[in-house]
Amino acid sequence: MKPMLLAIIFLFVIISGSLFTMYYVNYQSDSLQKQLVELERMIDDENWDKADSKYHKFKENWDKIDHIWSMLIDHNEIDYINMYLGELKANIKVKNKDDALAKISSLQWLVKHIPEKEFPTLKNIL
Repeated sequence: MKPMLLAIIFLFVIISGSLFTMYYVNYQSDSLQKQLVELERMIDDENWDKADSKYHKFKENWDKIDHIWSMLIDHNEIDYINMYLGELKANIKVKNKDDALAKISSLQWLVKHIPEKEFPTLKNIL
């Protein structure tokens, strides 16, 4: 009876941890998405000073999230986000609207895609 109880407790801990992780990644993803939409609006309006300030706030937030997500999800997508953020910074610095908007679009897709990829579905399992 004891081994069965331990197995049930272990299964409960695994499922609870997975649910918490999915909720956390989804919540952080939504927060990042909102910040990217604001940054996109500033770049679209060519308000470069505010865009630069917003970029740095986003980057600070991302650096905090990056350490935790690195333990939870695939590193390839995190590496792409970091690479696109570097390119976005350069595009904001030289005031290249088209390339900056393209990088933001890529970042938005990645940030949205990560929770979708982590959510357990038949498509992700098979």
